[in-house]
Amino acid sequence: MHTLDIVIVFCFLLLSLLFAVYSSRKEKTLQSHFQSEGKLSWFISGTAMVATTFAADTPLAVTELVYQYGISGNWFWWYMAIGSLFTVYVFAPLWKRSGVVTDVELVNLRYGGIGSKFLRAFKALYLGLFLNVIILAWVNLAMQNISEVLLPSVNAKIFVSLLCFFAFIYTAWVGLTGISYTDTFQFFFAMGGCVLLAFLALQNPEIGGISQLSQDISKEVLNFFPNLHSNYSTLSIKKFFLLITIAWWASWYPGAEPGGGGYIAQRILATKNEKASILSSLWFVIAHYFIRPWPWIIVALVSLKLYPNLSPAQAGKGFVYVMKDTLPTGAFGILLASFLAAYLSTIANHLNWGTSYIILDFYKPYVQSQKSEQHYLLVSKFTEILLMSLSLLVCFFFLESISGTWKFLIEAGAGVGFALVARWFLPFITAWGELAGFIVPICIHFLARKFQLWEEDSALFFNTFFTILIVLIISKFTKNEFATLKEFYLKVKPPGIFWKNWAIQNKLEVNSSSLSFTQSLVLVFSGLILVYSGLYLVGEMILGITQGFYIALGLFCISIFGTYLLFAKN
Repeated sequence: MHTLDIVIVFCFLLLSLLFAVYSSRKEKTLQSHFQSEGKLSWFISGTAMVATTFAADTPLAVTELVYQYGISGNWFWWYMAIGSLFTVYVFAPLWKRSGVVTDVELVNLRYGGIGSKFLRAFKALYLGLFLNVIILAWVNLAMQNISEVLLPSVNAKIFVSLLCFFAFIYTAWVGLTGISYTDTFQFFFAMGGCVLLAFLALQNPEIGGISQLSQDISKEVLNFFPNLHSNYSTLSIKKFFLLITIAWWASWYPGAEPGGGGYIAQRILATKNEKASILSSLWFVIAHYFIRPWPWIIVALVSLKLYPNLSPAQAGKGFVYVMKDTLPTGAFGILLASFLAAYLSTIANHLNWGTSYIILDFYKPYVQSQKSEQHYLLVSKFTEILLMSLSLLVCFFFLESISGTWKFLIEAGAGVGFALVARWFLPFITAWGELAGFIVPICIHFLARKFQLWEEDSALFFNTFFTILIVLIISKFTKNEFATLKEFYLKVKPPGIFWKNWAIQNKLEVNSSSLSFTQSLVLVFSGLILVYSGLYLVGEMILGITQGFYIALGLFCISIFGTYLLFAKN
């Protein structure tokens, strides 16, 4: 690093801190610390969602996928847009109408009784502590790997520890409002850096511009969809089919939770009103799946050309090697700051989100229920530093593979998505059934691995099947409290024929909302066309390929017009 690079990084860190402090007020309540008192605009809320999903490892993961499977390898995460669009048009309004502070709190509103209390405590610790620490640890591991390449003279563990502590400082200081405004600044800074890197990487004499690159790279690598007859792409049709038919609603994954939970629900709940909740999640989907990917993919293609012999384990670092070997002084500092932006936004949000569960859904209701707001805010700050410390410990001494962690989360969470979605549509789903949805996939995952019950590609299907079966059986033999169900129905107005029949049977007025369930489904379909045709369209324009261009353009325009007609006028 040169002096100019160091100055750029220092200015970025200072601006991040100033944004956080300037945009937030002094924390007075738990709701302001964890939910911004429900006053965030749709743009700030949605951008904060995107920034949280843009971790330091994300461009490296995309590079690894492109290196191993070609562009079509990105369907390993593009499929999540299906569930995300259901969150936009179906679940975001339901979350906002629920009025809860955290999504875990919903179990009290939905179920009631001893089962909901047990489920709430379990989810608070399982999601907020166990899984959250694992996620924080893999983000730390990614930053450690990046620093080892870009800053070889600096101790990577000390560097990551200091960055993580910096994120903790402003997280504990400013709460969700300050974090969200800082996220917005960090997201656009990080994306600007990635666009700059893609542009400069294409100017490399060994690359010769995008037209030369697209000619030098195998056509199989440039396939947008998996190709059954390709000798390059190993993303099988079977795997692709499982992703787009089962995984999007069955597997729990941070940022793409079925039913829109996690920090996505936290930002939805923090918006001003129901319309803002829909707009924020819609902006998230467009920015996350449509706007962001192509600068990363371009750099990944450049790395494939410059470093064709990287091992699968090292393929993700191709993105970092392009930075190191391509960028001039100043631009290097901007890109390093961009990685820091991606890292800090993810760490800050996960510290705040995980702590909200531990404090609001475990500590306050079950450990110390009669304390002052200041007491809970103080304990929140101690919890945040505990999560930070545990994540660093797991990163440095226990975690070996980022991809291995992803596979664990997807397989061990396969099936839980059914319970998280079904509770909005099926009145008979109980707290004990949802609890089974979390526990059963973990047990099946370890049993299947130990006794090699089925192939890895089939794990998603079998885990989901057995989990759904057990959730339904347990829900059948346990009961919900009628008074709680009635309150949930009247307040949240859940959609679907099952709730309608339940209301008629119990002599309740049938719910109505501004968007009918049928309209919501049409909007989801229109949104999918918008995202996927837009992705394809931009890729064709960048790579100079005209095959299917006009079809994609037509579908893209129709989807925008259809979305406007169905949504904007309601």
